[in-house]
Amino acid sequence: MIVQKRWGLGTIFSLIVVYFIYLYSKQQGWSLLAFISKWYLIIIGGLIALSLGIIILVILFTLFIFLISMLKLHSFNRKAKKQKARDYVDVDYKIKE
Repeated sequence: MIVQKRWGLGTIFSLIVVYFIYLYSKQQGWSLLAFISKWYLIIIGGLIALSLGIIILVILFTLFIFLISMLKLHSFNRKAKKQKARDYVDVDYKIKE
């Protein structure tokens, strides 16, 4: 069985609790507990920030590619319309009876 770690409400709650433990242990002078809680905050907070950063970069890259494709499609349609307008000849004629 594969176990996956999910970043959910429990992880955020644990980060808040560990932050208050860090502040209290720093105030009381418990250097080992302050050191461990600080590194827990750095590692887990960094992983969450890295995950969010990757998600934001993927979304921005997708939007950028979509914008480029829309601009190319728009310029292609504009060229096609100019080409059709150039090939069109307007002629007036009369029918003889």
